[in-house]
Amino acid sequence: MSYGLLSLGVQGVRAAQSGLGVVGNNITNVNTPGYTRQVAQFTSMEEGGVLQDQVQRIADQYINARLWSDNSRFEAAQAYEQLSSQLDNLMASDSTSLAVKMDDYFAALQAANDDPISLTNRELFLAEADALVRRYHDLHDQISNMGETINTRIRELTNEVNVSAGDIADLNERIRVAEAAGKDAFELKDQREESIKELSALVDIQVSEQSNGELSIFVGNGQPLVVGQSAYQFAAGQNDFDPTRFDVTVNIAGAETNITDMIRGGELGGLLTYRRETLDRSQNELGRLAIIFADTMNAQHQKGIDYDGEMGERLFSNVNAPNLIDGRLRSLYGTEGTVNITDSSQLQASDYELVFTGANDFRVKRLSDGKIWDSQDLNKVTTADDVANSGDLFYDPSNGEISLELDGFRLDADAHGPFVSGEKLMISPVKTGADDIQLNITNGRDLALASPVTVSKSASGDGSTAEAVVELTHLYDSTEKDPREQLPGIPWELSFDGTDWTALDADGDPVSVVQSTSDPRVLVIGSRADNQSELTVTLSGQPATDDKFTLNYNFSVDDADQITNVGVSDNRNGLLMSDLMKEASSLEGNYQDTYGRLVERVGTDTRVAQMDRSASEAVLNNTIAQRESISGVNLDEEAVRLIQFQQAYQASAQIISASQKIFDSLIQVV
Repeated sequence: MSYGLLSLGVQGVRAAQSGLGVVGNNITNVNTPGYTRQVAQFTSMEEGGVLQDQVQRIADQYINARLWSDNSRFEAAQAYEQLSSQLDNLMASDSTSLAVKMDDYFAALQAANDDPISLTNRELFLAEADALVRRYHDLHDQISNMGETINTRIRELTNEVNVSAGDIADLNERIRVAEAAGKDAFELKDQREESIKELSALVDIQVSEQSNGELSIFVGNGQPLVVGQSAYQFAAGQNDFDPTRFDVTVNIAGAETNITDMIRGGELGGLLTYRRETLDRSQNELGRLAIIFADTMNAQHQKGIDYDGEMGERLFSNVNAPNLIDGRLRSLYGTEGTVNITDSSQLQASDYELVFTGANDFRVKRLSDGKIWDSQDLNKVTTADDVANSGDLFYDPSNGEISLELDGFRLDADAHGPFVSGEKLMISPVKTGADDIQLNITNGRDLALASPVTVSKSASGDGSTAEAVVELTHLYDSTEKDPREQLPGIPWELSFDGTDWTALDADGDPVSVVQSTSDPRVLVIGSRADNQSELTVTLSGQPATDDKFTLNYNFSVDDADQITNVGVSDNRNGLLMSDLMKEASSLEGNYQDTYGRLVERVGTDTRVAQMDRSASEAVLNNTIAQRESISGVNLDEEAVRLIQFQQAYQASAQIISASQKIFDSLIQVV
């Protein structure tokens, strides 16, 4: 019996000692990141006594999977929110906002209109125009710099992913070896789970446990990152169509798979999503506004005459300059072509992807919203010259020629042979617009504030109250600088017979007059079909029979046939340029409306990102708390267990002591 007591006491002491060791290990690792609480397991022996045969690691794989997923979402939301806030501050701040410089530009234009004779005011306006151009460039550069920052971070993050993936693969091997030797490898499993958590902060992952206890990790649409003891490599490389941006690839069996558009979570996913959904679109919207602004300002400025009586040049650089139209199309197969702006008011803030899906078919995708045009959706015409309206298409797949017009731009491409099925063209009509805009005029004398034509009432019918203003509304040749070539045969005499208006040129030949059906007081004089410019005459008051108006040049011609006595005090074309500030020039409205929508959208994206970050952080903290409640070390609980095992140890020692006393008593009796 004494032997039984001694055996029980020894077993109890050993069990309590093991329990104390497990509790002590928990307490000393209370601050160790990723440590999972351990619990000593005891078994009652059949012949009596106790055996501490194993230690249980208290881990919930479901909670761990949630933790990794929630961690990916939070890191993605945080990365997105930080970058979006920077862009929001850039767009909305008075020191960097385009709206402030645009206000200064129109204020200077108004000052020039108030005193069009003043060359000083004209020079001041050009200075503000140049400042506005620089603001466009600054914003474009800032956005481009943000893209470079993202590129740098992509390189860093892909390297960090590779390090984490390598650590996990190594831990898989070490755990496999340890368990094969009969060891628990709890600490190695803790390290592996912590490495997976660190990896989930970088990229969204899917984790799968194998039958041998190893964990495999997949990314994107199931591309393997870690399988057993093998780790595949992430890489950051230049985009095929845009060398200024980096994509993410994973190397599997020597083949590179681009997974850029598949990554949504982790810091890497947040960066890529921000670039795709906010930064790219903002750059396109800013570029589109620059093109709209330059195009509409140029069109109006060219309808006036400058200080020396010549037709106005473009105020800003040509939006369809040869170097620009070439750079808006990119191909990997050697296809060459151009992209011209045909109607800036219809431009969308987007890139376009044209993919040839077969020998005779293709589709165009607008990347900003995913809208798709199949080749069958477009209006096919006979030759490229017939492409004149949005939706028109000329397509000759056998010779590799295509011309089409969509969303305010025209594509003309030539593959110099049949198109290759699967070939892709990337079309960027507006992306670099804010960087491309330049001031074309540097001399105040070249500012075309005056109208080339005047109108005066040469005869009045009985009871007539009609007066007229005239505006040059169409140029037949924007390169022709002599107003007399743009408007030949002037003076024109406009007469009313009580019903219809007629016009005769200086030689008595008729000039076409078209009366507006929507407003009978608006007359269009001249004809594009006759290769002439068009004038619009707007009447006020009530015309009467025998009313006559004379349209003449806003200058004189001397004996040497040189323009002289230019009406430089005239500001009619300058006022029309000022009016563009209020007129709808884009799908969103006027210039300020268009920029306001850009600022508003970035602000909305930022606010949504802030809410998403806060929500994902709350979810992550809740999941962390759940994991800690299950797997974390609670010092109060461990203190109770510590006392419990101490008392058990002392009690078991008393059993040994009692057994010894009984044995000694028996010896003395003998």
